[in-house]
Amino acid sequence: MVQVLQLRLRHAWVLALPFTWLAFGSAFVALKLGLATAPPFLFSGSRFLVAGGVLLGWVALRSRGRLGVGARDLALGCAAGVGMILAGQGGATWATQYLAPGMVAVLSSTMPIWAAIISRVLFGSPLSALAGVGLVAGLGGVAFLAWPAGGPQVQPLPALVATAGALGWAAGSLIASRSEIGRRPLLLTSIAMLSGGALQILLGLALGEGARIGLAELAPAAPVWLYLVLVPALLAFPVLSWLFSRVQLDVVNTIAYAVPVVALVLGWLLLGEQVTGRTLVAVAVILAGVVLIVWSARRPTESVSEPEPEAAAA
Repeated sequence: MVQVLQLRLRHAWVLALPFTWLAFGSAFVALKLGLATAPPFLFSGSRFLVAGGVLLGWVALRSRGRLGVGARDLALGCAAGVGMILAGQGGATWATQYLAPGMVAVLSSTMPIWAAIISRVLFGSPLSALAGVGLVAGLGGVAFLAWPAGGPQVQPLPALVATAGALGWAAGSLIASRSEIGRRPLLLTSIAMLSGGALQILLGLALGEGARIGLAELAPAAPVWLYLVLVPALLAFPVLSWLFSRVQLDVVNTIAYAVPVVALVLGWLLLGEQVTGRTLVAVAVILAGVVLIVWSARRPTESVSEPEPEAAAA
């Protein structure tokens, strides 16, 4: 029985990875709907504070209050929160006010480039030829998707903020994947959410967003906020942290290629965004890049020790 459970856990990433694609892709569209009335950083930061608190409570309950968090673990978790939540999610949220959800998703998809550069420069990590081809194909596809002939002009500042957020996400993901606390995904995620969410709240208050909080602004955004707390935050982020501890980083980073496709499709269905033949070609190229990267990946589960109980629960 134990061997069967271990085998299922070893192959669970095959289902977990597409789930993160869907959850994070839908989040871009949900953000666009919520930000129609709510201020960006208070809207985003509050959901991560709530989700992080719930996850930390669950971890504490499972461990009977013995979290075993040292100063170094806390510092690394907060550093991941600065990169992934404050910079990555905060930048994408702010940019969504001015750009279409699919465009923000495309700009966020530059994350694997930054991750590859950081890994190569700081850690000397190699990149296989097949993965390199997949990387080029994926980024070529998203570029083709972002700038079709006759398409809308991209606003420079929001585009720069979204791209800078992708850099922060890449740095945060590397911290998560290369640290000991990364083997405890729920604990890592809760600390990252609490630290990054609190910093977003402080940033929003410093920018005067508190004056934009009222019933008229909050009521229309409340259902979207609840969805973002439950699905991308409470479900997808722990699953993503679990993937970082189990699967090669090149594989996990395929979310950057698949998420724009999901955001595009949902934007077409829910927001009426136009989908052309040129767009469908770009989607095909993106998915081809995803397949190449996944196929080129080594099986990481054999070299990764078993997670602690809270990690398995993710």
